[in-house]
Amino acid sequence: MQKKLIALAVAGLVSAPVLAQSNIQIYGIADAYMQYGDFMGDDTMGVGSGGLMGSRLGFRGEEDLGSGLKAVFLLEQGFNIDNGQSTAISGADRGQSGDDVFTRQAYVGLKGNFGQVALGRQYAPGYFTGEYDALLNAYVSPMSLLSSFTGLTITPNSAARWNNSVTYNGTFQSVSLAGIYSAGNQETDVKNGTDNNDDDKYGVSLKYDNGPLKIGGIYQGVKFNDGQDDETQQEWLVGASYNFGMATLAGSYQQGRDVAGVNGLDVDLWQVGVIVPVGAGNIHVAYAQADVDKVTGVLSNDVKPKSFTVAYTHALSKRTTGYLGYTKVDYDDLLWGEAENLGSVSSTNGHDTTEKVDDTDLFYVGINHKF
Repeated sequence: MQKKLIALAVAGLVSAPVLAQSNIQIYGIADAYMQYGDFMGDDTMGVGSGGLMGSRLGFRGEEDLGSGLKAVFLLEQGFNIDNGQSTAISGADRGQSGDDVFTRQAYVGLKGNFGQVALGRQYAPGYFTGEYDALLNAYVSPMSLLSSFTGLTITPNSAARWNNSVTYNGTFQSVSLAGIYSAGNQETDVKNGTDNNDDDKYGVSLKYDNGPLKIGGIYQGVKFNDGQDDETQQEWLVGASYNFGMATLAGSYQQGRDVAGVNGLDVDLWQVGVIVPVGAGNIHVAYAQADVDKVTGVLSNDVKPKSFTVAYTHALSKRTTGYLGYTKVDYDDLLWGEAENLGSVSSTNGHDTTEKVDDTDLFYVGINHKF
């Protein structure tokens, strides 16, 4: 079913009548890497997908409506280049039925001098934190790894892609504004008493970008109601970077309160890093630490997972980048059962729930190509 839908989309997009009316682009990223080492203490070796950026295939276009107004659309599907499978929507954002198609983004909207308003599955403002991250939000970024592991939605990962949403994005000289409201997977209440407003999400961001200085703030809220964990997850982040010429310094600090709707499950996460240009490449170094508060039935003690990454990226051309590096994650005596309680892992992978999660130590080398 999914293959048929994508084939129909491609056929429709490249048809002559559409091309005569719109400016349509087919684009994508192919990113693969070889990794070796330990992942949460378990030996691993093989090919992975999306080391620098997630592999994807997309279609985007616009039509001039006159008077400075344009209609725009974007359809984007992620895929795992190591096995050719599409990436799927997971967790609470999964739809009620049907195959997963265009799981990264799918929207249509209008744009003009006022900015852009769009409807569909879209990125929340918290997805865009790469300007404050020395690893540019890559999979191996300490900020990316720890924000995802601790359940935050201000993260460059799937938790910041929201269904059933309306967004606004506008840039005015050096200042950018963004906002999103997501009605979740159910936009109307039903007669059985279920309040479908309890899966609403919302977020805003304000950013300043002028020359070497970038600075910004992000706020997001996510409602939960599963009968027990019904708090609203509240998050915010402040970040900045400055390009000194010989190096760029970047960092951020963020908080998450009542994460996953659990009262008292609070997370603080900070990270700092540097990018040093070397010829046609860059050396990237970053460190991050999270502080997760203990909560009865979830964590027996406070834990402070830490992550460190050193990497080198080399521009082989305007569209192709080679990379290599090393990443370490120390889970600070977190137990496998506690990691499962946090939602950090879907299962204990055969480990006893009272066993400590061992470190992640990964070496990798890969290539990223944009088309």
